[in-house]
Amino acid sequence: MPARLVPLAVGRTAVAVSGLAESRLVRTLTRGQLWIGLLATLLVGIVALNVLALSFNAAASRTGTQADALRRENSILRARVAEAGASGQRLQSEAANLGLIVPEPGSISYLPAKPGDAAAAAQRLASGALSAGTSYAPVAPTAGTTTVPATVPQPTTTVPQPTTTVPPSTSATPTTP
Repeated sequence: MPARLVPLAVGRTAVAVSGLAESRLVRTLTRGQLWIGLLATLLVGIVALNVLALSFNAAASRTGTQADALRRENSILRARVAEAGASGQRLQSEAANLGLIVPEPGSISYLPAKPGDAAAAAQRLASGALSAGTSYAPVAPTAGTTTVPATVPQPTTTVPQPTTTVPPSTSATPTTP
């Protein structure tokens, strides 16, 4: 049954379109010069859309290239950080050289703010009394707080000690410098 519907639908469409060629609008467009302008406008629109699509593709390509370059640069920078040895052990030894210590658990407490603290801090900042330097000044303990000396972890790297050998004729023990 569906096979019979197809020729029927084609026949109806052909009948509907056959009258279009004799319509007044189609005759006016095809016999005058207006149809040339209409076709030119349509072609210009198609060309403009293609140019726009090409420019979007070029911009996407440039963006992709920049993203790839940034990924490569990030990879190089990560490798440099790894080579520099920015490990926890190195950071701890640098902190120990600056006189910093690792606090014991529970030894950190916070001081309550007083009404004049903000104004005093602003005045010290304005006068230059506070600066971001490398000096370390320990804070004096206040009443009610205790300080516990913390141990600074020492680096655990072992350096092989060179040994000297003595000829067999002499009985001596190996020495280390």
